[in-house]
Amino acid sequence: MLRLMTELPDPHSIDLDHLNEAQHAAVTHPGGALMVVAGPGSGKTRVITHRIAWLIEQGIPPWRILAVTFTNRAAREMRSRLESLIGIEQSAEVWLGTFHRTCVRMLRAHGQEIGIPRSFVIFDSDDQMQVVRTVLKELKIDPKQYAPRAILSRISKAKSEGYDLTDFAASRGSYFDEIVVRVWERYAAALRAASALDFDDLLLNTLVLFEQENVRRIYDERFHHVLVDEFQDTSTIQYQLARVWSAGSGNLTIVGDPDQSIYSWRSADVRNLNYFLRDHGEAVEVQLNNNYRSTPQILHAANAVIERATNRIQRQLITDNPDGALPTVHEAYDESDEAEYIANHIEHGLRDGSLRLGDAAVLYRTNAQSRPIEESLVQRGIPYRVVGATRFYDRREVRDLLAYLRLVRNPDDAVAFARIVNVPTRGIGSRTITELADWAAFNARSLYQAGAAAAGLDTDALGGYLTPPDITSRAAESLHTFITLLDDARRQAAREPLSDVLRHMLVKTKYREWLKRQAQDEDEAESRWQNVQELITVTEGYAEIAPGTALDAFLEDVALVADVDDLPDGPPDAVTLITLHQVKGLEFPVVFMIGMEERLLPHSLSMDDPAQLQEERRLCYVGMTRAMRELHLLYAFRRAYQGRSGSNPPSRFLADIQEQMAQRRQTRHVTAGADVRPARNRTVRWDDFDSFDPEPAASPSVGLKAGDEVRHEIFGHGVVLSLRKIGRDAEVTVRFADNTPKRLLASMANLTRV
Repeated sequence: MLRLMTELPDPHSIDLDHLNEAQHAAVTHPGGALMVVAGPGSGKTRVITHRIAWLIEQGIPPWRILAVTFTNRAAREMRSRLESLIGIEQSAEVWLGTFHRTCVRMLRAHGQEIGIPRSFVIFDSDDQMQVVRTVLKELKIDPKQYAPRAILSRISKAKSEGYDLTDFAASRGSYFDEIVVRVWERYAAALRAASALDFDDLLLNTLVLFEQENVRRIYDERFHHVLVDEFQDTSTIQYQLARVWSAGSGNLTIVGDPDQSIYSWRSADVRNLNYFLRDHGEAVEVQLNNNYRSTPQILHAANAVIERATNRIQRQLITDNPDGALPTVHEAYDESDEAEYIANHIEHGLRDGSLRLGDAAVLYRTNAQSRPIEESLVQRGIPYRVVGATRFYDRREVRDLLAYLRLVRNPDDAVAFARIVNVPTRGIGSRTITELADWAAFNARSLYQAGAAAAGLDTDALGGYLTPPDITSRAAESLHTFITLLDDARRQAAREPLSDVLRHMLVKTKYREWLKRQAQDEDEAESRWQNVQELITVTEGYAEIAPGTALDAFLEDVALVADVDDLPDGPPDAVTLITLHQVKGLEFPVVFMIGMEERLLPHSLSMDDPAQLQEERRLCYVGMTRAMRELHLLYAFRRAYQGRSGSNPPSRFLADIQEQMAQRRQTRHVTAGADVRPARNRTVRWDDFDSFDPEPAASPSVGLKAGDEVRHEIFGHGVVLSLRKIGRDAEVTVRFADNTPKRLLASMANLTRV
């Protein structure tokens, strides 16, 4: 529906003159399938928001546009930019959100068509783990032999590929899969009993929902344009959702970059970009290669690394930004020396005014690498923040109070009931909880109903003839108080602001006094109480929503918060410490990438898998392209890591950066102090990067032999198949519970003999 030329101009008419040629072509694509290949810092968010605004200017109603992002943070930024382009009212009408939030919206509206109650709750990863642990206990399966996380990961991967339980059971191929099927059956039953869906269920059930012709027809008529951001991070099922959402119009715009595909462990499939071209033969491709973020010198080095990737779209980032300093490749003696280099550089920059606290970020492959950096910054009095530490919504006191609110919303939530039935302590011990669980299972009731029956409450709803659970009178009295509290809060939530409901429960439970008793000291008690106060502040943000629906909205928002969403939107007032996976989508004037060594980047777990090695290369590229002004690439001659000390060669990715593309530096001293030693006993040459032969570190005897049963903290239980000596170390090949052999370096693997 195009606007007539005789219409008055829109007061929010958008200006496209500031777009470059490629951006302009993407924004004004008239319709059909469009693939925008957007390199780092190339203005992809600008393109998506301007395209939405341009479509509205052409006469497309905003409510007929669906835009899908991968994080709430990205959605907030996109919404903010849209408001500045087309105004708050029109922006609010655009369907804009993450895959999961979009699916929740559809399931709330139409889920009853496939048996999903409108009031379903969302179980987050912690809830899922609790359910799996309970199921393993019921099935008498040893969680040390079959790790709950590994089982849950297998279930999630199957769902992401579009398998339901029946499909997976028919295709199982190993004994580990047999275990997964048994757990999955009980896991699914537990979620149904709690009227709950996990994150994967949100996607899978939405796809099932679109098999209903009447539902499909509604959205075929509604969505005239569908836009999907970060398409390289989509899973199989997310790609299928994008197709069904756009099936009615055929207008599907995808924006992505195969060079930034780094989430295969979350079931992301970079091949979806190729599948898109296969399934949309008429698709138009636009490449955004003009980088507005980094200096030419940083881009030259980053291009050199990513050019060695296989099966990629051949292209190079370019920039009109002014020249800057060459990236620095620095060899430290050890991890402490590495940290000193960073702290020194930041301290000098702060002193001479060339650097602000929020300008600097330290990137690493694993969270464990942050410790020496933290210690060095503390010693210098330099403020820092660690992204990826315990999230706000994962803190114990916050999860306690969320469990209370979840039970107010959904009394059948067994996970929430078990968590807080004795928090604060009210004399309900493990024997009582076991008795309630057994009674609930035998009588096909929820834990909440079991508690109500034991307390002498709501017997009519239970049929009246059921014998209450056999518990002590003290426990029954405590349950009476607990259930009454929740029932009162449920009535209050229907008529009063959510923040008042939470305050009332804090007073009635004397939660603050309990925190003080639990804390080791006053500082800890005060810190935890501040988290409680912050949660109250969050609930106050729902004051404008009708009391009857505010609790639903709040719990849904909390459940859909992602790790990166905890980052503040404004510039930080501290140095940022963050993993390479979490830093995607961010940028910093000064970036330090540490641990640029074989077995760290690329990680040891990727060494035997060519596809994983390619992803490690892309991960390195993502890290390098976060830098705007300065890039420092650091590696250590020796490193203590995960309880062992040794030497790793410099990362193979450093070998791709030609000598003229970077400046080499080398620590001449171990650390500040009297002990002065050269970092190496020879001159370090650029040619050193051409060899990946390890300099073996002294390590204790492996002490393993073929046939030994071992345990790994990530992969769980396994059996040693073979060992191969490498210098003073050894490569151990282990077959784990998922039937997959993995080759691990003994000094790094932390294998424990069973």
